[in-house]
Amino acid sequence: MLVQYEQPNQHVALIRLNRPEKMNAFSTGLERDLLTALQRACGDEEVRVVVFAGGGKAFSGGWDLAESDLTDPEYHPLSGRAGRHTWLEVMRTLRRPDKIFIAAVHGWAAGQGVELCVLSDLVVCDETARFYFAETRVGFAMTSGTAKMLPVLVGMANARKLALLGQTIDGREAHRIGLVVEVTAEGEHEAAALRLADEALKGAPLAIAAQKSLLDAGLAMPLEALQDFEVQVSFRLTHTDDHQEAKRAFAAKRRPSFKGR
Repeated sequence: MLVQYEQPNQHVALIRLNRPEKMNAFSTGLERDLLTALQRACGDEEVRVVVFAGGGKAFSGGWDLAESDLTDPEYHPLSGRAGRHTWLEVMRTLRRPDKIFIAAVHGWAAGQGVELCVLSDLVVCDETARFYFAETRVGFAMTSGTAKMLPVLVGMANARKLALLGQTIDGREAHRIGLVVEVTAEGEHEAAALRLADEALKGAPLAIAAQKSLLDAGLAMPLEALQDFEVQVSFRLTHTDDHQEAKRAFAAKRRPSFKGR
C-alpha cells in the first residue's frame, strides 16, 4: 500500500504516505491512494481530525520525476482529460469545514509535499524538517492554490523569496515565518500533531466548522460582507444543542460534552 490508514481513536485518522524508498515522492498511484484514504476519512462522520505523516526518513520529496508519460495529457496527473484531477481533488478536500487537517513533517518536504502542508489547517514539524520550494529548480510551477495560501501564511515578501528563488528552509525558520505552528525534537512530530488533534476535539464540532468556514471566507470577502456573514453564522450557532450544552457546563463548572448538533 502506498498510503497507510490508521485510527489512533475513533475521532482521528492518521494517513501516512508509504513510499519510503522514494522519500514518499508522489506518483499517480500514490495520489490515487491518498485520495481514497481522504475519502474514507471524510466519509466517516466520527472522524473529526485527519493527520498526514510520512513513513521512513521524509514527509515527501514532491513529484517523482521518474514517473512516465508526464507530457501526455492522457496520463498527466493535472490533465483534465478523462476527469483526471486527482491532486486537485485532494487539495480541495482539505477545505472541508467539518474536518481539521494537520500535517506532521519530518525530513524533506518538497513540491506536492509542501503544497499538502500549505493547504492543511495546521503544520507541525520536528527539528529534522526541511521545506524545499523546488518548482523553479525543476522547471515547474506551484499548484493547488499555493499561490494564494502561501502569502497568507508567510507574507508576500517571504512567499516571493521562497517561490522565486527555490529556497530551502528548516523547521525553525518555517516556524518563524508562520508556515508551521510548532517545532519538536526529532521524532516527536506525530505525537505533537496528535496532541493538537486532542485539543481540537475539545471544541464543539459545529463551531469549529463555522470558524474554518469564516477563515476561508475571509480570504475572498470584503470586510463588511464578512462581518455580516460572521453575525449570521454566530446567530445560527446560538440555536445549536452544543451551545446550550456549553452554557449548562459553564454553570455546573464541568467540561461540556459536545454532540455536533
